[in-house]
Amino acid sequence: MRGLMVMALCLLVALAPAAGAAQGEGPEALYALSLELLEHLQAGNEEAALSMMDSAMKSAMAGQLEALWAQLAMAGGEFKEAGAWRASLQDGYHALEMTLVFSNVRLIQRTVFDGENQVAGLFFSPGEVPAEAPEEEPLPQGVVEEPVTVDAGLGYPLNGTLARPEAGQAAAGLVLVHGSGPSDRDEAILANTPFRDLAWGLARRGIAVLRYDKRTLAYGREITQSPDYPRLTVDEETALDAAAAVGLLKARPELDGKKVFLLGHSLGGMLTAYINTLGAGADGYINLAGSPRKLWELSYEQNMLLAQEALAAGQIPSLDAALEQVQAEAEKARGLLLLSDEEALSPGAAVFGMSAWYLRHLEGIDAPALHLADGLPVLILQGGKDRQVFPEDFEAWKTALMDHPDASFILYPELNHLFGRFEGETPPFSQIALEYSQRTPMPDEVLDDIAQWVNERAQAGQE
Repeated sequence: MRGLMVMALCLLVALAPAAGAAQGEGPEALYALSLELLEHLQAGNEEAALSMMDSAMKSAMAGQLEALWAQLAMAGGEFKEAGAWRASLQDGYHALEMTLVFSNVRLIQRTVFDGENQVAGLFFSPGEVPAEAPEEEPLPQGVVEEPVTVDAGLGYPLNGTLARPEAGQAAAGLVLVHGSGPSDRDEAILANTPFRDLAWGLARRGIAVLRYDKRTLAYGREITQSPDYPRLTVDEETALDAAAAVGLLKARPELDGKKVFLLGHSLGGMLTAYINTLGAGADGYINLAGSPRKLWELSYEQNMLLAQEALAAGQIPSLDAALEQVQAEAEKARGLLLLSDEEALSPGAAVFGMSAWYLRHLEGIDAPALHLADGLPVLILQGGKDRQVFPEDFEAWKTALMDHPDASFILYPELNHLFGRFEGETPPFSQIALEYSQRTPMPDEVLDDIAQWVNERAQAGQE
């Protein structure tokens, strides 16, 4: 959806993974259609590509497809071939995922089809389609799970899972808030499931943890076809559902009178204090790799890193052209903040994959100021080898929250953006998919630190 359109991360989201049931066609037919779309993108044949799309996609992607492929090629290098593929069915909707092999990186193209086999959603993410499905990890001993529904009352009920300790009462509750882009309840990224790791690990440590599918994953098609779609903000994307999830936990009999905290990752970590302004009623916050800066500023930094890597690898003769493009996008971002409402809603008013309307709303959220204003306990965690949000952002948090009454900070020098410990030589930023393709479970030290912080704050004022 309106996730980062960052060349460096290859999270080049054209639209949310939308939904529509393709009928009367097998997986091979959908694979053929996905290949046809890929050929049109490569050839720069926008008219042919748009002819394969439904009305919502045509409206959203008109005039953008040539630039989309250019960004893919800049990040990935020379396109080699399409690799392994798989078809999937989720909530009655069909999607085709296939590996795109570039000279510098491998991406997954995910194409979603409606009932007439028109393209209703398209996005690209790091990684490759595995030859075999990964084995399911068993639920650990001492943890029980039950299905729940998170419902903000806006017509988008979300499937979720509550993990809690099998023996005894939970000391507190915790709601997990996703980062950018469509994501399932486990926040699955290639070989990793950081939200499931958190839920199971913290439930074993006596905390009830609620995770749920993000609205932009579960209702991509409905959202993009809604007349309100141009006015979408982080409220509709994630914040209102997170607020409802806190209310759900607080209403649970086993958590009666106990504290409930928000844990946000990446974009979710930026938004925790903001979510409380929407009536969540959380008792404190844990921010994992959430920056105090704006998303467009992070996009700029990431693209600069990509350009510097490309120069060092001899993939470009100089930084001039790349810097000119990245700096032009940054200047455009600054200009979008000054647009009128009518101008901000125009189709071309977008930068780094974010519309002007979405960007202006985010610009009005001053995360450090909100934390200082409510004074609720906050724990800031950061990986020292994170290349999506940087250790400099961690230092910026420390400076911004210097006068906060209960702010704690922990830096893990060897951990990445997923709070995993990658083994081996760190791949280039342009090939970060290789890093996330290695299973790196959430370390015990992170789970122990979170559990200790939650338990200490849960007991405060109850003694």
